[in-house]
Amino acid sequence: MTSENKEWARNLTKNDDGIFRTINGSADELIGIGRAIKAGFNCSRVDIPNGRYDAVIDVGGGKLLRIQIKGVGKNKNGSLGSVSFTGGGRSGKQINREVKSRTYKYTEKDIDILMAVDSRNGECYVIPVKDLKKWGTTKALSTLQEYKENWDILIKIAHEKKHKNN
Repeated sequence: MTSENKEWARNLTKNDDGIFRTINGSADELIGIGRAIKAGFNCSRVDIPNGRYDAVIDVGGGKLLRIQIKGVGKNKNGSLGSVSFTGGGRSGKQINREVKSRTYKYTEKDIDILMAVDSRNGECYVIPVKDLKKWGTTKALSTLQEYKENWDILIKIAHEKKHKNN
């Protein structure tokens, strides 16, 4: 990577745009998992396509957190994009547009944490699912600075779950 091009996501092999988006999304999941591991947590990918969560993180004391990982790139105008708080939606040429939408907003029944990964540089935003209730289905990543690289949220959520279960 040169100093002129600091973007991580670059379609150097000229894949079809839809295929590249899928590849980039998988890479964002792996980056999020790797960043959690580098923060000192045991973390594993869940290899079930279209599952409600992408990874589990062991925060100690026998507590596992379900993590949904969403990549966020830049908008068409070049500014940082928005993170989606929904799952179940599919896009692309192969999708039948006549089938009823299965899109849903994540809740505590689905996940414990939504992790947004800035596709440009790998920065992670650790967002408790309960905070999603305050917002609609998307939010600009630039407005979520309190969650940026805030790995202590994982410990806090684990303690909350422990006390809730006791």
